[in-house]
Amino acid sequence: MKINKIIYVLFALAINTTAFANFINAKVKVTGVTCSMCSNSVNKALSSLTFVDKIDVDLENAVFTISFKPTEKVNIDEIKNKIEGAGFSVGELVAEFRFENVEVTNDFHYQFQNNTYHFVNVKNQKLNDIVAVRFVDKGLTSAKEFKKYTSLTSFKCIKTGTTEACCKSDTKQRIYHITI
Repeated sequence: MKINKIIYVLFALAINTTAFANFINAKVKVTGVTCSMCSNSVNKALSSLTFVDKIDVDLENAVFTISFKPTEKVNIDEIKNKIEGAGFSVGELVAEFRFENVEVTNDFHYQFQNNTYHFVNVKNQKLNDIVAVRFVDKGLTSAKEFKKYTSLTSFKCIKTGTTEACCKSDTKQRIYHITI
């Protein structure tokens, strides 16, 4: 009886340690960072996020490479909010994401951790292993890029950021728009 409980606990722990392993890291270009004090402000804000493991900074290009803890759920909006709270904005966010045999097409919706990821302007392909995905939502890319990608889909959810505007959903769930 005790052995069964131990096996069950070990199995549950194994599931929990890999459940949030799909996000590996993200590169965030932060606009408005002009000096090391600015960089330190952003770094301190991002370091306070529980899912952040390590941050490397390229001060010359204002790019922050964020490594995520493999056992923690990553929240892209929290990254954006921390950067904005420090007085700056996101100019571009590219995250490495681990896929396992996921067939994607243009306007394909992928469900992960209670979020929907809407693929915009992609070719039909099978994603396997680590893939860099670029977020094209308002506030996660430049205004010019957001406008460009808004015109590349007929789905209205790209303007609202919620499934309420597409997906024939009755719930208001966060939807991220990404491209490869």
